[in-house]
Amino acid sequence: MYHQGFLKVEAATPDIVVGDIDHNKQAILRILKETRASMVVFPELSLSGYSASDLFFQESFIEHVLSALKDIIRETSYQGVFILGAPLDVNGILYNCAVVVHHKTILGVVPKHYLPNHHEFYEKRWFNAGFKSTIKQIRLFNQEVPFGHLLFEDEDKHLRFGVEICQDVWATYSPSDDMSLAGANLIFNLSASTEFIGKADFRRHLILDHSRKQMTAYVYTSCGQFESTSEVVFSPHKLIASQGRMLAEDDRFSLESSVLTADLDLMAINYQKRQDSTYRDMHMSHQYKYQTIPFVLDERADFLFEHKVDPLPFLPAKDDVKTIIKANELQVIALLKRIESMPPASQKIVIGVSGGLDSTLALLVAHQAMKRLGRKPEDVIAVTMPAKVTGKKSLATARDLMDALKVTKFEIPIDKMLDVHLDDLEHQEEDVMYENAQARIRTLILMDLANKYGGFVLGTGDMSEIALGWMTYSGDQMSMYAINAGLPKTWIRLLIAHHLEHTYTSIKPLLQTVLEQPVSPELLEAQETETIIGPYDINDFILYHHLVLGGDEARIAWLLTHAYALDIEEAHEHVTRFFTRFYSQQFKRQTLPEGPKILGISLSPRGEYRMPSDVKRK
Repeated sequence: MYHQGFLKVEAATPDIVVGDIDHNKQAILRILKETRASMVVFPELSLSGYSASDLFFQESFIEHVLSALKDIIRETSYQGVFILGAPLDVNGILYNCAVVVHHKTILGVVPKHYLPNHHEFYEKRWFNAGFKSTIKQIRLFNQEVPFGHLLFEDEDKHLRFGVEICQDVWATYSPSDDMSLAGANLIFNLSASTEFIGKADFRRHLILDHSRKQMTAYVYTSCGQFESTSEVVFSPHKLIASQGRMLAEDDRFSLESSVLTADLDLMAINYQKRQDSTYRDMHMSHQYKYQTIPFVLDERADFLFEHKVDPLPFLPAKDDVKTIIKANELQVIALLKRIESMPPASQKIVIGVSGGLDSTLALLVAHQAMKRLGRKPEDVIAVTMPAKVTGKKSLATARDLMDALKVTKFEIPIDKMLDVHLDDLEHQEEDVMYENAQARIRTLILMDLANKYGGFVLGTGDMSEIALGWMTYSGDQMSMYAINAGLPKTWIRLLIAHHLEHTYTSIKPLLQTVLEQPVSPELLEAQETETIIGPYDINDFILYHHLVLGGDEARIAWLLTHAYALDIEEAHEHVTRFFTRFYSQQFKRQTLPEGPKILGISLSPRGEYRMPSDVKRK
């Protein structure tokens, strides 16, 4: 299956019998009959068995392998790409090969580059090393077939894959290193890897690191205990990794054939490659010797994901407390450094507290930073600035938080200042100007208090608000340091929930109240943010898939229907609203105050995201 840049792949371990080629043929055909993947890879020498030893010298044995390969190609109804391991005689010399087949056509044959001939391995007894070969074509089933250094490409789907065999990936400089620099975004490895204590961990780290440094997806399969156990046990380890993350893994021994399936995000891989300047430098500095073999994969609109699309992609796994602690630590250390960098007379923190999510988290971070520095909590100057539209519950929560944390507390109502200001401008309507005037007056108060008491204003706005422009220019958009700018709203909620259970258990009921309140700037009566700009969970989903994975509107809308109970029309409404706001509000991001990067992306115009304010994206 392939759709919208997602490719379903499968790593297979068939229940072969060494030397019984007809049995092996049937085992392979059964897997091809049952698979839903667009591409399937089988282990090294899967048609013959890796441990066939001196049977490889027998001409009848090699001919039997060829006959079985021909039968598989003829008999299978599978329409995708499959890759088999087979010993092939090329001009009287044996090669350990991967045969790549698509739509009953052999696209090419890739020989194993590096033959292990140490410890339990002695492949040079039978085979010739592929890295020495200069052969570019071979005759197979009365047709010319590409051979040697090959890459396979579906140009329209931006898919370019390469193949290596077992030991190749263990080499100091593997063939796939070159393939990735030549543009491959997917690598398959056919393996017959022996197993012993500790090797599975080593193998796992090896595949993960190759996918990371190569910026590829890497699909690895090994033959399992179906090989001879005369001297060693072979591993059934199957791994599918992408860009340094393990998508699927299985190293369990089984008495039957087993498969491992995962969905690869090719668009995300290509997006990363385009962004990475080091990759581009290395690409330009290398000379490549690959033949490129074209093919066309079928695309299906009824793509079924192996796992539910994560509705909260920014967030770590539920049991990953270590990552949550790290995010908090980064915020605290960043703020601590900012405090220390200020002149001694300006090291207090001034922060506006509304009783909402963002200002609560910023207040907790400020409280922790002062404690780390051995300073009194009174050096945090917390200010609540109610207006006639301020909710009683949020105001009470703000007051209780400030009291509980023993920070310096100010309560400065803004209605009088607001009325005078609006009267001077002869403005009485409760419109956008009315809303923004409140935000700017609050910012003015905070800035003046910072001057008066010797401190700096700590901004509270988060990445989600920054992305959507849900902030008043020269109002809450401005501060001296934006502590939450590196975290989306979903992360703000997560961190407060963590503090509630672990760090600030003494004020657990207060923090629970903060989490339960609807998100609102409280600039109008009964105003709820998410009814205006959409749910933050969905906006963060769109933000992640657009800026982290490079998705466009159509793809993200399609993904939303899988992550949430939305039809495609509803999904498009959310996506259109987000994209409209995101690109029209860049002017607010151009003057953002400094703030720490916490996750893999940032919207800082200096640190990471560059975009002119007058861009028109359609």
